[in-house]
Amino acid sequence: MFNQWINRIIAEKPDVESGSSADVERVSAALLVEIARADHQLDDAETASISAALKQSSSLPDAEIDTIVNNAVVDADSTLSLHEHIRLVNEHFDRENKLLLIEQMWRVAAADGNLDRYEDYTIRKFSELIYVRHSEFIKAKLRVLES
Repeated sequence: MFNQWINRIIAEKPDVESGSSADVERVSAALLVEIARADHQLDDAETASISAALKQSSSLPDAEIDTIVNNAVVDADSTLSLHEHIRLVNEHFDRENKLLLIEQMWRVAAADGNLDRYEDYTIRKFSELIYVRHSEFIKAKLRVLES
């Protein structure tokens, strides 16, 4: 049973190094789902916000984006660590894409109309881990809250 679990994790591990747009979206979806779950609630508005954010920045068909988001939500409970996702973001996202990801995180956090302190904390930690300056983190937050 343990070997089946390990094989499933290895098979589902995103391979951003291949440059596949779907793999980049899987990494982004996993991180955005973690933001939405930071307040221990994942509602439909947040899930819709995740899908909208990915559709805005991706060339993948809408149906494929919806599948990626649904899989990220289902897999969120079994995820042990986001270290691999953070590493892939650092290796393969340029500065502009990192800032876009942080802005998308703020949009997801604000989607339910309540910016929870745990969501704020989680976005702050992700920002630090992907080397986004605090000033850029705050600017992204203000852009989202003003719109």
